[in-house]
Amino acid sequence: MGPRQSIRSRGCDPLLSAEELAAYGRRELQALAQAGREAAQRRLESAVRRCGIPSRFRDKNFANFTAVTPPQRQALTVCRTYAEQFETIHPRGDGLLLIGSPGTGKTHLACAILTSVMRAGHPGLFVSVAAALRLLREAYSPHAQRTESQTLALLTTPTLLVIDEMGLAIGSDDKRRAMLFDVLNTRYAELRPTILIGNLTAEEMEAYLGERVMDRLLEGASAVVSFTWPSYRRVGQNHRAIDAI
Repeated sequence: MGPRQSIRSRGCDPLLSAEELAAYGRRELQALAQAGREAAQRRLESAVRRCGIPSRFRDKNFANFTAVTPPQRQALTVCRTYAEQFETIHPRGDGLLLIGSPGTGKTHLACAILTSVMRAGHPGLFVSVAAALRLLREAYSPHAQRTESQTLALLTTPTLLVIDEMGLAIGSDDKRRAMLFDVLNTRYAELRPTILIGNLTAEEMEAYLGERVMDRLLEGASAVVSFTWPSYRRVGQNHRAIDAI
């Protein structure tokens, strides 16, 4: 096979100029880069599904969070900065407490952080406190699929753990605190960050978790972000009611 056939076999016109060959090469590289980006996006979407982020929150990011008032902008800035600086933050184990009124965007921003962290290559997990406690209780069942240590590892191994709905009254206070202490204290000891979300005040969160856990969570540069504005859900309901009149 001569040179002319060899070039044609690669799908190129043998009479292309050097400039045209260069342009062809650039297009091929762009196509490969685009294919790589699409594959990376598919992997991220699959990881987000597996990590437990609810369907309603999988498309939540910093860009589509409504921040109009100064407190809303401050909450957005803290959460965005946490995500952007996670490479520096996570070796220290610094976490976040997102607390305040229902419907104010706490879960939205927590999921935006978790997705950003996972995009950077870190394993993450989103779980409600009810689901976390159920997993731990089931480990003691005679028919348990996981041992207690395996269940604890499931919650303590991810680089970032997000626990939602803190404040739910589940079981006795002492048992709940003991189980959560095992998880959160292990993560504290291993310098693995945790984000807790709850419709609580700081004082109520401490009463729910216990002083020992709260003390560990607030060590170092961990931050408490208060969401004190009206519910976004109710604003949407008002708009629909006005439209219907």
